[in-house]
Amino acid sequence: MAAVTIALAGASIAHAQTRTADQPTLAPTARGPGAIVARTIDLIPIPSRIANGVVSVRNNGTAASVPTVVTINCHRPGQNGGCVDIPAAYLAQYTSAAYPNRLVVQVPAIQPGHVYNHNLPFWAEMDWPSGEEFQFDYVVDPANTNNESNEANNAGSHVWE
Repeated sequence: MAAVTIALAGASIAHAQTRTADQPTLAPTARGPGAIVARTIDLIPIPSRIANGVVSVRNNGTAASVPTVVTINCHRPGQNGGCVDIPAAYLAQYTSAAYPNRLVVQVPAIQPGHVYNHNLPFWAEMDWPSGEEFQFDYVVDPANTNNESNEANNAGSHVWE
């Protein structure tokens, strides 16, 4: 039995030394060393931060994302539209013909486990009517430029009053 164990260990060491770049990376895991770990991207919006004029996206994956956008549809709950307009000086920077009637924020590559926060420079200039609710519907990476492990969690909403 000891000879078999030594032979298997020797084969594993030889295999590890001849690994090529296209083979998966072996990394220690809770199950022990040498388990195959897939590198994944998983972008998730953090919609509640809009209440402070911040657009946030988290990468819950194990690999860096590529640059993308997040779109935000602001409207009254249960309605289409009804949101406060952003100042005209910011329209070119925060709109895109590809996503009509949406606020569009450019998102750079995000490292795994990190959050990208973008402060909307016009937020303090906006005149929000008091006592009224606004719903912000987010979609991260709407063009699917990132090959994510979970595309189902790219959307989120926040109702703000």
